[in-house]
Amino acid sequence: MEQTEPGTCAIVACTVCVEAVHRLEHDKLHGEGTFKWSAAPSAPDRLFIACILDATWTPAKGANVGEVLTKIQQMGGVLATSTAPYALQLPLRSWRSHTWHDGSGLSPEHVAALLDSHGPCVGVLWVCPWYYHFDARGHEYDALVYRGCGRGEDDREQSKRLYPGLVGSHAVVCFAYRFCGGGDEMHVLVRDNHDAAANGPQRWIDVEEIDTISVERA
Repeated sequence: MEQTEPGTCAIVACTVCVEAVHRLEHDKLHGEGTFKWSAAPSAPDRLFIACILDATWTPAKGANVGEVLTKIQQMGGVLATSTAPYALQLPLRSWRSHTWHDGSGLSPEHVAALLDSHGPCVGVLWVCPWYYHFDARGHEYDALVYRGCGRGEDDREQSKRLYPGLVGSHAVVCFAYRFCGGGDEMHVLVRDNHDAAANGPQRWIDVEEIDTISVERA
């Protein structure tokens, strides 16, 4: 699903993730490929309008992932369509965000456990101009890992001064991971929302670049 409006990455990522969680849970029970519904093309637009109306989304700041997930709950879920003769709402029963500093014990191993037991999840990371050059498609690109432009507040303030309008927080769907270097490094595979034809694209991200990871329960 492609982001068509600037600043709506959280809206698109949350929509995609709700569908993905329902698909995964259904296929676990009934067999792979048995879930026939997909988030309706209009679903992000409906959510976007609802977020505009109560200022969950603003042009200056976009939207916070947690507030978008709450809005999805208030709307009764994500509208989904199918070849079946009816549409339905994919509900979001609950959600929880985890960060490195909130006492939830976030660590590479914890991120792996969250993805194994509750994935896919919505992740938020700080992106710099070179982020958009990373693409995990093809073996020649598989070793490229996005490592950001500094993880401290001072580093990010400096990046704002160096690249005005080109840096900021960005929401993606996290759905896989790998440990490298004898387990010393962990990379998370994310699906972005800039190119529907490219199914993302997908990018490998150093796990420590992810500021927040939100778990959804259907």
